[in-house]
Amino acid sequence: MLKREIYLEGIAHSLALLSKEVEIRNAVNLYDINIVAEDFFSGLLNLIYGYELKNINNLEKNAPAIDLYDSKNKVSIQVTSDNDSAKIKHTISEFNQNRFYEIYDRLIVLILTQKKKYSTDFDTEGKFTFDKEKDIWDVESLIKDIRELELDKLKKINEYLLGELDDKCYALKRTQASEIDTIMDLIEYISQNRDISERKNVIVDPEYKIYKRFHEFANKITSDYTTLLGVYGDAIETINGTLGIDEAQDIIIMLYLQDISMQILKKNNNDPIASLNQLVEYFENKLSTDGKKYDRMAIKFYLINEMIKCSVFPNERGEYDECK
Repeated sequence: MLKREIYLEGIAHSLALLSKEVEIRNAVNLYDINIVAEDFFSGLLNLIYGYELKNINNLEKNAPAIDLYDSKNKVSIQVTSDNDSAKIKHTISEFNQNRFYEIYDRLIVLILTQKKKYSTDFDTEGKFTFDKEKDIWDVESLIKDIRELELDKLKKINEYLLGELDDKCYALKRTQASEIDTIMDLIEYISQNRDISERKNVIVDPEYKIYKRFHEFANKITSDYTTLLGVYGDAIETINGTLGIDEAQDIIIMLYLQDISMQILKKNNNDPIASLNQLVEYFENKLSTDGKKYDRMAIKFYLINEMIKCSVFPNERGEYDECK
């Protein structure tokens, strides 16, 4: 394979990795990576386009409208994971309000995930020119421009990405458990904890639990489950196919979760959202005694999944019969 193809393949892999990481973390309301991405993209865009971009937030925290600026080339860039047209309109409005058009000739919106096909016309009030075809970028846009570069630039970009993304990701994985590791270690912890009471007389009826028993919280529960399913659903399937949990172990897990979840639910006055968050924190603390960081959202998804199966916050027979 030619060096050019090797570099392009490495660059595409690294940028796809970043884009997917942003998408997953944002899906579970973790936006810290967006802040890190500002410094990362200033370096990358400088390599691609020859800019001299700097992070404006190093000068002014929470600066409006723009994140990166190049005073020499008069370019300003908003870095965002929000690909909605409303976000772009808001950026343009703030750009105008702060009279940045007097300093910069161009505003670019760089979307960390994937841009849409925008039918909206973005009104700049005649203060500056904004072309939605040319001034809204995403990772795919960058790759198209990178493909046109000379070999020596491709080499520098590939090395930059390896240093900034791949190496740091691999280093992080040594101290952070993946979603599969997290759920497997959680199951192992529960299985080894046999301090459980007698089996409860419960009814497996998730629709009753969510839409009647916890009706005030139904939208939040279903929304969290749907969001996390897209991220962690495959991990659960992989674990179920790998661990081969026998019936006895399954019963131990169920009884343990029934006991501890009901104790916490009563302390929180039957608020399943507060109780679920407390359960997540409880298990995260139990697993992290060796200093390893576990995937908090993977724990949450496992517990919501078990809630639907009625191992967490089980429907007890007496209360169920009365309400039915």
